[in-house]
Amino acid sequence: MAIEAKRVLKCRRVASCSCTMTGVWRALCYVDGAVVIYHSPRACAHIARRMDASSFCRLITDAPEETKLRSIPLLSTDLTDEEAVFGGEERLRRAVRYAYEKYNPQAVFIANSCVSGVIGDDTGAVAEEMTEELGIPVIETSHHGFLDGEYFDGYLDAARILMQRFMKPQKKIPGTVLIFGDCGGIFGAYTREMRRMLDYFGLKISGQFPSYMSLAELEKAPSAALTVVIGRSESDVRQQHFAAVGREFSEKFNIPCFSELYPVGYLRTMEWLKRFGEFLGMEAAAAEAVKKEHQRFMAVVDKSAETLRGKKVVYCAGRATEFFQPQTVLLMLEKLGMELIGIQLFESQGEEGRQRNEAKLRQYTDAPVLSGEDFEKAVRESDVVLTTHELVNSEVRQIILPCVAGAGWTGEKAVMDAMVRVMHRALSRGGLIYA
Repeated sequence: MAIEAKRVLKCRRVASCSCTMTGVWRALCYVDGAVVIYHSPRACAHIARRMDASSFCRLITDAPEETKLRSIPLLSTDLTDEEAVFGGEERLRRAVRYAYEKYNPQAVFIANSCVSGVIGDDTGAVAEEMTEELGIPVIETSHHGFLDGEYFDGYLDAARILMQRFMKPQKKIPGTVLIFGDCGGIFGAYTREMRRMLDYFGLKISGQFPSYMSLAELEKAPSAALTVVIGRSESDVRQQHFAAVGREFSEKFNIPCFSELYPVGYLRTMEWLKRFGEFLGMEAAAAEAVKKEHQRFMAVVDKSAETLRGKKVVYCAGRATEFFQPQTVLLMLEKLGMELIGIQLFESQGEEGRQRNEAKLRQYTDAPVLSGEDFEKAVRESDVVLTTHELVNSEVRQIILPCVAGAGWTGEKAVMDAMVRVMHRALSRGGLIYA
């Protein structure tokens, strides 16, 4: 029976299908002192809360025991058919007053929905009215759900509001860094790796913007001596826009900004350290950092190679072109001393995308690109298959490559650890591991 892959979806160009309100909530959800009001039907807030519950569980899993991290209140004006006909401005006024009386916030943020945009509620005027009545900032964000943007537009909108309305010039504290970006949160792998990288240069993180600083802390955020932007891909347009916000912050408060997004993979980590050292004028510290990181990486490689050296491997790729980075996998296999006997490119990106992926592969390897019976034969001869999609109808040890690459070279370490484990697993017990 032919070897096939599960759920290889064809890439098609589609309109944006994300909501700006969830982006606003993500940027504000841990900003203590604030309250967010969705001027929307109840279901919109319910969806955001479900998303918050999932991310909060991940954050707390990685957090130290003494953490006091908690999400801020999220309210909804609970628009109904009646407001869709007659307008919902009065309902919004009641929601703002309720938030003020119940939570005593320092600021209230209003996120507009598709419904409020369609019916034409003047939420900006309501926000100004409530600011005057209550004596605290009541702030409207500029987008309307699905109507005029997507998730990241709402995120950037909220980030700019926080920067422009709540930050004030401060005396700089030497050796401190303000991190711009999320990537799993203040306790996540990206921030942990960033903290470790900054230690090489004697730098400490003073805060992470926008989601993880209270309104009081935001006022003092410009005391940082340096801004560093984190993200997963410099080719991601959204990340480029966020890097632009980081540079706006730096220009506004006269703080240097290193906006080359923290990379993934051993090679790009080495390059990032060198460039960061050049940016700081600390080339000697960067050279020492590169040396130590190389030693740490090779210690993991050498330990894994005790099990993996000489083993045959097939590499199966079905990622979108912008996420297809074969050099990381291929360099890892070379250093482990494994034999790459072939590559399969799944038909997920169309013929044009497949040709681009193959051209990129040819920059790093001359291993054959397989199909049909050649692919089936190679899979059966291999000791392990590295694949982006699970193979069916095959008795083979499989490592499913992660959709989101880890910070630095933690992704490569996860794949090496998974290959070592799977080599000790009997096929009769199932040879499938997610890295």
